[in-house]
Amino acid sequence: MARRVHRRFKGGRVVDLAAGHGLLAQILLILDRDLNGALAVDLRLPPSAELLFRELQVDWPHLAGKLSFKEQDLNHLPLGPDDLVVSAHACGSLTDLVLDRAVSARCRVAVLPCCHDLDVADQGGLQGWLDGSLAVDVTRAAGLRARGYRVYTQTIPGDITPKNRLLMGEPL
Repeated sequence: MARRVHRRFKGGRVVDLAAGHGLLAQILLILDRDLNGALAVDLRLPPSAELLFRELQVDWPHLAGKLSFKEQDLNHLPLGPDDLVVSAHACGSLTDLVLDRAVSARCRVAVLPCCHDLDVADQGGLQGWLDGSLAVDVTRAAGLRARGYRVYTQTIPGDITPKNRLLMGEPL
C-alpha cells in the first residue's frame, strides 16, 4: 500500500489513522524524504509500536524525530489540507470515518478497507449487481467523487491481503 500511495502522493504530513503500530506511516517516511513528518493515531496503540519505530531507525536513521504516536479518538484529531490521511484495514465503518475526516479537512486520502459490515454499510443500491463488499467500496469511491475529489482505485496483490482494494483521492 505504501508504495502505491507514494507513487501518487508526495510531501506534506502523513496521518495514519487507526494506525496500530503505525507501520504504514513509517514506510511512507522511508519512501518519501520530503514528508514533513508523520502522526500515528489509534484509540489504543500497541505497547511495541515505539519499539518497532526505534528498530527501524537503526537502518533508516533519517526517521529519527519524524513520527509521533497519539492515543486519541479519531473524531477529535485536527487535520489540515496539506495532510495525507492513510489507513490500512480500518474495519467496517472506521474506513468511512477516515474518509469523512479527510474530506472535512480537504486533504489527500488513501484507504484499504476491510471487514465490511453489510448490515449497516451503504451499498448504494448496488447489492443486486455487485458483491456486497464491492458495492460498499464502489459507493465510497462515488461518494468521494461527489464531494469534489479526484478518485484513484488500485488493488494490492491478493497474496499480500485478500482485502486488497485501495481507494485514494485528492481534492480537485
